Amino acid sequence: MGARKVRLGSVSDVDIRLLRIFQVVVESGGLSAAEVDLGIGRSTISTHLADIETRLGVRLCDRGRKGFALTAEGMKVYQASQSLMRALEDFRQEMAGLDDEMGGELKVGLVDNLVWDKGLDLVGAFRNFSEIGANVDLNVYVLSPDEIEKRLIDGTLSVGLSPVMHRLPSLNYRMVYDEQSYLYCARGHPLFDRPDAQIDDRMVASCSYVRKGYAVSSAFQETNERLNHHVNAYQVESIALLVLTGAHIGFLPEQFARNWVEKGEMRAIRPRDYSAVFELGAMTARNRSPSAAQTAFIDCLIKAVGPQAACA
Repeated sequence: MGARKVRLGSVSDVDIRLLRIFQVVVESGGLSAAEVDLGIGRSTISTHLADIETRLGVRLCDRGRKGFALTAEGMKVYQASQSLMRALEDFRQEMAGLDDEMGGELKVGLVDNLVWDKGLDLVGAFRNFSEIGANVDLNVYVLSPDEIEKRLIDGTLSVGLSPVMHRLPSLNYRMVYDEQSYLYCARGHPLFDRPDAQIDDRMVASCSYVRKGYAVSSAFQETNERLNHHVNAYQVESIALLVLTGAHIGFLPEQFARNWVEKGEMRAIRPRDYSAVFELGAMTARNRSPSAAQTAFIDCLIKAVGPQAACA
């Protein structure tokens, strides 16, 4: 870096932009992985990192043939930049609330395939929000439950809608509805044509089971431990894909699996014994006051729940 330490004076728009780029690189795990999210080439990203290193007077990360790794100073800058971005977003939300019109930005994280769930009119919820939040900058992401929790905590998501497997002290929860899941196999699997009365626990436990690759509730974890774990999957669609091969069994939401069940391509295994109810909740960060957009969006979700699925 050279002998002279460069001290960062006032923080400019350029500095904020460079810090955002640095954050994306860190969260992506390197320059190559960040190219897609940033929409710029690796050489340009490297130049931007060098620029912010020059401004700060410290080396933020090692990047080369051995891979990407933060320096101790880089970790401190990353954590401080997270606090800065959260403060900027809080300021933006506060300014958006000065007038009577709802504004600001809303970043929503969803687990996959909720659009197929008959218990929640997700399309209607977004339609209604688009009408009352016409001036809100809306961003929607499909993520795993673990990733939704992580992004809510670090401030890069405003609202998450996901199965609630556990409750974290740093998040607020508003239960939306219950989702019923069963254990499924598909045509070609040894259990597919066998009546439930002829299937015992030993047979089920011997099957190759698709385990959810993210944190689950303690009750569901007990089921996981009884079954023969071979593969992990991180989205509902990937679980369904593996089940449909006929080589694995796995838990799927009843509404999502119904299409294949009605076609005779999939069936539930002993549904009275192998079932799980997951609460789907709208989550927000506890350490930040909810914006008008967050509150309005969650209200739209609650109103979009079918009467047969609504939580008490």
